[in-house]
Amino acid sequence: MRFAAALASTALWLVAAMPAAAADTLTPTPVTTTLVAGTSTTINKTLNLDGLPARADIIVAIDTTSSMTAPIAQAQADANSICSTVQGSIPGARFAVVALGDYPAMPGGTASDNAYALLTPGFVSSCASFSAAIATMTAHGGGDLPEAYNRTFFEAYSEAAFAAPVAAGGRDPLASQFLVVLGDAAPHDATGFGSCPSSPPDDFGRDGAPGGGDDLTSAGTLAGLTTNGITLLMIRYTTGGVSVALSCYQDLAAATGGSAVDNSGAGTISTLIITNAKLVPYTADLAISAACPIGFSFNPAFPTAPMTGPASIPFVETITAPTTVGVYTCTITATTDPGGPTAAVETVEVTVTPAAPATLDLQPATATNTVDAQHCVTATVTDQFGNVTPGITVDFSVVPTTTRVPSSGTAVTDAAGQATFCYTSALPGADTITAFADTNNSGTQDTGEPSATATKDWVLPTSGAACKVTYGGRIMTTAGDKATFGGNAKGAGPSGQEEYQDHGPVVDMNLHSINVQAVVCSADGLSASIFGTATIDGAGSVDYRIDVTDNGEPGRNDTYEIRLSNGYDSGVQTLVGGNVQIHKAPGGHAAAAAKVHKAATVHVSTTVHHTADTKPAADKTSKAHDSGKASSKGK
Repeated sequence: MRFAAALASTALWLVAAMPAAAADTLTPTPVTTTLVAGTSTTINKTLNLDGLPARADIIVAIDTTSSMTAPIAQAQADANSICSTVQGSIPGARFAVVALGDYPAMPGGTASDNAYALLTPGFVSSCASFSAAIATMTAHGGGDLPEAYNRTFFEAYSEAAFAAPVAAGGRDPLASQFLVVLGDAAPHDATGFGSCPSSPPDDFGRDGAPGGGDDLTSAGTLAGLTTNGITLLMIRYTTGGVSVALSCYQDLAAATGGSAVDNSGAGTISTLIITNAKLVPYTADLAISAACPIGFSFNPAFPTAPMTGPASIPFVETITAPTTVGVYTCTITATTDPGGPTAAVETVEVTVTPAAPATLDLQPATATNTVDAQHCVTATVTDQFGNVTPGITVDFSVVPTTTRVPSSGTAVTDAAGQATFCYTSALPGADTITAFADTNNSGTQDTGEPSATATKDWVLPTSGAACKVTYGGRIMTTAGDKATFGGNAKGAGPSGQEEYQDHGPVVDMNLHSINVQAVVCSADGLSASIFGTATIDGAGSVDYRIDVTDNGEPGRNDTYEIRLSNGYDSGVQTLVGGNVQIHKAPGGHAAAAAKVHKAATVHVSTTVHHTADTKPAADKTSKAHDSGKASSKGK
């Protein structure tokens, strides 16, 4: 029973040395933050560690010589509960079982003696395998009082099975390593060690015979345990009637940083083991999840210096956002060496938003359109990392502004970082379109606000060869001035002449065409546009555009508008007097045919009237046109 209590207390020692997962924390967690691309924030963090090993490989070595009969029997009865108790707190704990004895060639030895036997295939996690291995043990032989303890010390770091891959039962480099020896004798050592007596001859080693270069001493094997990070824990038994002094076991264990107790000390074993476990030096580090795009740095830096026992480590965590917009989640896990990953895990979620606008791209960069067509440009706004920037006001402007409708405007970028501006032009010419990201919504471009330009060429429409327009008359301009006009234009060529006079008082000018460059009639023959260049008061050159409608004879509902590249615009005006006539080749739209029919009816009526005056109708029409032109020459 005393052996069972001691072995159970050893299990409790190891359990205490391995903390429950909840004991290790990394706070605060989770961390959720929103950052502009490429920027950083800091978080005050604390890593709390209970200082106990997180995992362990445990070699349980039992002296199987004749004096250990009772302890072996009790170990066999309690093996399963020992394993399950340990694994209840350390699910990853693994065990190896060793039977130690003595050599047949030692004084008093017999052929059945066996100095060392590994009874498990390396380290096993199965409690059934652990129990089955202990069940094979029998107490026998031993001869003289000292036993081959040094051989067990040696094999703890030399056994081939422990050098195998972890999955095959080999030693886990992240685990704390313990060798727990249950016995009642001193090691074979000719010179002794500490309080252990001189017990010649030296341990024979693997060849089982003295000499040969492989004999083992306590000093040498204990140094080997220390070099390989294996802590020796020993429990002394007196059930066989003979036993070595406890101080011998204490000196042996202390050489590796471990401790030893009597099997009668079960009441104090858990405290003793926790104390020893906390004496195992370890370092702490922080492991960032694989392929994490979030940047992390820590002050002070990790890993820590070696430490023992519980630790509370305050530090500042700097989180740096990726440069690409999105939502990113990473984890940071505290690790110990030895030990590996702990339960101290932080989750960090970063929502990355675009940085300030840095680039504006305006497309199409160049374009050519016919006047009156709609032209659209799209501005794409991005930050310095190429992220599109939604919600940004873009200001657009067109130069020149004359007849450009609209000549300026604003639009807000959409989810794709794009804003679109459309406009038309009534006159031909070359435009420069400018757009800038109005980041602060000031309405003016400030330093650092990106911009771009595009160019636009407006060209004249193709003239209709069958289109012919004659007109003359009077209007009141939008400004309230009286104006007179007269002219004719043919699509064939094109050719013609135009004259327009604004009689003031707001504007006082006389325009005379230099040329006619394009003449276009609508499909229904009810409207026409004439384009060309002209002088004003006999000097300079401006582009002009005349738009007329022919709404039937004798012209009371006809309209006239003239627009100039210098900004002048008469507005669309119904004639106060005069007439507009649009002629197209036969085969035009039905509406045009109706207009022609109406004009013919009026013409016939006029002809009849002038027959009495002996004047041809054609002459009347011509004279009306001439009189319109004449009226344009004077106020």
